[in-house]
Amino acid sequence: MAPRTRFARIWLLTLLLAMGLAVAFNRLIDPWGLHDGPRFEGVNAVKIRPERLLGELKLSRALRRAPDALILGNSRADIGLDPSDPALTALAARPFNMAEPGAALTSQVRYLETLLEAGIRPRLLVVGVELFDALNPPDGDGKWYPRTDAWQRQRTVMTQSLITLAATTDSVRTLYAQRDRFAATLRDDGFNPLHDYVALAARDGYRALFRQRAAENVKRIRGRHWPQDLPATEDFVALRRLLDIAGEHGMRVEVMTYPYHMHILGALARERMDREVSDWKRVVADTVAAAAARGVQVRAWDFSLPGADRAEAVPAAGDRRTITRGYWEGGHFKATLGARMLARALAPVTPPDDDFGRLLTPAAAAADWAGETRRVLAARPDLQRDLDTAFGVPATE
Repeated sequence: MAPRTRFARIWLLTLLLAMGLAVAFNRLIDPWGLHDGPRFEGVNAVKIRPERLLGELKLSRALRRAPDALILGNSRADIGLDPSDPALTALAARPFNMAEPGAALTSQVRYLETLLEAGIRPRLLVVGVELFDALNPPDGDGKWYPRTDAWQRQRTVMTQSLITLAATTDSVRTLYAQRDRFAATLRDDGFNPLHDYVALAARDGYRALFRQRAAENVKRIRGRHWPQDLPATEDFVALRRLLDIAGEHGMRVEVMTYPYHMHILGALARERMDREVSDWKRVVADTVAAAAARGVQVRAWDFSLPGADRAEAVPAAGDRRTITRGYWEGGHFKATLGARMLARALAPVTPPDDDFGRLLTPAAAAADWAGETRRVLAARPDLQRDLDTAFGVPATE
């Protein structure tokens, strides 16, 4: 046998052996939680939160879990609405958090359509709607376009979970995560406990997290291009499609605005977005009211109201010991606040309105949220200073 031929065969056999070992290793560790292999404490019982394909991975898990209740939304719902909350488990045996960071409602509704194609019909949907998606919405034609590559993508994800370098890297991360209480993990029910943020807060302090997020939010708000026709934007097309699905399949739907911290509400008020925010709430309320008039079991809740909980003080600079109650930073609320949202929206009897959350009706959408925000901020110079920093206003003595 010629030396070149022998070398080629040895190289090919080595490559095949390495690939086989990688597949076996990834199948055993199963870092993305997509296979039905055994779980061993200290080896692979805890699954890491992947840095890619999170929406597709959550969909894969949901297809295997067959949830009877879904949480839909973006990163705020991903880390703030816990499917194991008693208010939700009292109504569902297999609740699942499908929310995906950075995702618009469009992709979430398409995941729901995929579940229905697979014969999985949740009875309850908890849906977070995002005001920030209206700041710079993509151009659309007001029509709904169903996804056509869902099953191809699922096959691709299952293959990638075994043979890619990313999967092997995540398998190694999974081994380390078993002994790291601050590892970035993802529960089997889709919830992101955000343990890694605990470590960030302990290292840098919550003020650093709040300050960075406030600056990012102000930049997004200032760079807005508000749509001329809100109901025609992709988010509202998706919301109408979701409500049509709910009506067809007898699902209960609870639509929620998010409980924005005063850093966000104050920034919106400073930018004089009184009319835009009220218009957005009105379109949410009108969309839900129209569906309810057709017999859909749906309500809308407004948690984006100024109030004491949303005005939680930010720990002082250099303070690495104080732990905030309701917010990771101004853009994301903790599950403790999310539990209050779920308890309110899922209560057997509709609770009376208060400054934490109320039913969002077309009439309630006209409430003067900006005036109340300014009144709250007038009594809180600490939050005013935070906003000055975010807006680049020089500090005064």
